[in-house]
Amino acid sequence: MNLIDRYVTEVGKNLPLLKGREDIEKELKSTLEDMLEDRVEQTGRLRDEAMEIELLKEYGSPQKVAATYNPHPYLIGPRLFPFFLMVLKIVIPVLVTVLLVLTGIRAATDTPFMGMDFVNIVGKGLGGIVSAAITAFGNIVLVFVILERVLPDKEIGDFSDEKDWDPASLAKEPDPDTVKRSDLIAEIVFTFVGLAILNLFPEILGMSYFTEEKAFFIPMFSVEFFKFMPWINAIFLAEIVLDIYLLRSAIWTSITRVAKIIIEAASIALAVIILRTPDIFGFTAESFQSVPNSSVNAEMLMKIFNFSFSIAIIIVIIVAGVEMAKAAFALLRVNYKRK
Repeated sequence: MNLIDRYVTEVGKNLPLLKGREDIEKELKSTLEDMLEDRVEQTGRLRDEAMEIELLKEYGSPQKVAATYNPHPYLIGPRLFPFFLMVLKIVIPVLVTVLLVLTGIRAATDTPFMGMDFVNIVGKGLGGIVSAAITAFGNIVLVFVILERVLPDKEIGDFSDEKDWDPASLAKEPDPDTVKRSDLIAEIVFTFVGLAILNLFPEILGMSYFTEEKAFFIPMFSVEFFKFMPWINAIFLAEIVLDIYLLRSAIWTSITRVAKIIIEAASIALAVIILRTPDIFGFTAESFQSVPNSSVNAEMLMKIFNFSFSIAIIIVIIVAGVEMAKAAFALLRVNYKRK
């Protein structure tokens, strides 16, 4: 095996992909052989090991050459990194703030503001916040890694490349059918995080209570709520698929508008059913009776969570209704223009 063959083999070992490796090796060997033949003709020298070494040194190390065949040498590239930072700055502070409030509520309602029970709740709460923040960060990274490899290069421009930017574009009216990619990416991330928490980490949705003997955990939602998980997952996944499609197409169409209306209508229907379903909470007077020496005012806590949950569901219904109305209005506007 000559140096060219050894070089091509070494490049193949460092290729980041398996499919097409043999073709790349054949193409690289052919290129190097042609370059050697040209060099022999130009210099009039005989082909020898010194000439091969000189050529290969100019061509570059096998690792460097192999890296040129990797279309994604990074997890999140410069196209999506600004969006990634924007979503990260939104999700993490909101998540930490919500969990801090929940920890404060647990500490205030479960124990007096003194003693080891209070310290344990605060400590566990802070640990849970750190764990949830790390989990959210990992989920956001995973979403953007997928988007980095799903979205075509032409769909999202490089923010460092201004050669195609025309100042006259500032005077143009924005196309109402153009999608807002930042909104879609944020929606994908929040939906993905919601799916991960509800399906993989439901244990963080609840209340921990500590006694001298052991720790107790009371889940926020009952079995009745998790019976709706197949429908929740279906709606969330449909939303993610639609958002990814819109990111690729970069424009709203009649079909995507109808799909948006159906998804939002399904969200409203499911939210109303959940709101009207009794025994949706795991926080009940009976659940607190299993905790010895509990100082929790169960009745007050039930009122707080029932009210908060109802408000949250109503907000979901309002937001989904607004999104459905916007999609319906845009669909009617497009059909009116066609007439």
